[in-house]
Amino acid sequence: MLSCRSDVRVLRWVLAAIALAFVVWVVPVHDRCWDPRAPASTHVPTSRDDGSGRCTIHARSGDVNLDSDQCAQLQCEPGLASTMRHARVGLVAALLAFYGIGTLAWAARWRALLALARLDVPLRSVWRVSIEAQAGGVLLPGGIGGDALRIASMAAGRSNRTAIVIASVLLDRAVGLAVVAGSAAALAFAWGGLQAGPLADLLGALPAALLVAMIAVRRAPLERIRWLFDGRVGRFTKPVLEYLRDPRAPHAIAVAVGFSLLVAGVQLVAIRGLIFALGGIPTAEKWVYVGTAMAFVVSALPALPGAWGTADAAYVFFFGLAGLRPGTSLAVCLMYRLFWYLSGVAGAILHVLRREKPAK
Repeated sequence: MLSCRSDVRVLRWVLAAIALAFVVWVVPVHDRCWDPRAPASTHVPTSRDDGSGRCTIHARSGDVNLDSDQCAQLQCEPGLASTMRHARVGLVAALLAFYGIGTLAWAARWRALLALARLDVPLRSVWRVSIEAQAGGVLLPGGIGGDALRIASMAAGRSNRTAIVIASVLLDRAVGLAVVAGSAAALAFAWGGLQAGPLADLLGALPAALLVAMIAVRRAPLERIRWLFDGRVGRFTKPVLEYLRDPRAPHAIAVAVGFSLLVAGVQLVAIRGLIFALGGIPTAEKWVYVGTAMAFVVSALPALPGAWGTADAAYVFFFGLAGLRPGTSLAVCLMYRLFWYLSGVAGAILHVLRREKPAK
């Protein structure tokens, strides 16, 4: 067992290292420029002085300074630094505020699933726990730490409801991922037509798969499988199955799906807005939404904390199919991750303040 866990951990780090290497190799930090008049042009890292119009070519033989006229004759591929420097700060700030408002819909979705477990928790408290969980999601792979914090916070003082709280968190995750995948697929079909591609078909199948799974759990004669209800396993699975088979479950899940559509809308609009704020112009719009959904799927996998490497590679690869420069793709990923980190910082501050109040 220990050997298996060690192998999985090693594989996880290897995949993350490969993804980071791909990003470092593809994405230039400085602009890559070349002279189109030269018989054999080479892409060379270039730094620009926006004030004077001059630039410096960082050649292997040493730096070469060019005046504004010579610099204007170069053709350049924007790097990460210049892309971030030319971002529309006001629009980025507005998108950050929009993202923050979206966290209320996320909390309302989980609250609907907690209400199914007969846990009547105020929206304010659910939102606070959700924001605090963002900090744990930043520190541990795949949001595992955030989910553990959500479970611990809601199960505190309710030890007999721990299994149901775990079920609500897992169902919250499943609904959220299925809805964002379905929303991305719908937008991909809207932009790419019925031939949007197999990835769009796969994303569109996720909501259907969740629906089929829920129907199977509710309708299948699982009582015949005694170990699901008896013994040590039954201590966990029995309350979970009763939770999912509750007569009120369809209504609660429908409400959660409604809030999840709001969450998915906020996420997709934030990503598309960041592309616009960074000056990106996609040539194949469908890949923006397919790529965003695939990056979210990758982020849910237990790789590096914060999905460093794997999510970045997903954005760079899929947004490249959308016609965006690697520097723009990585800048979108980093800015969206910054939104996530800032909400995690806010959650950490709320957690510290909440712990200090009883002490005072």
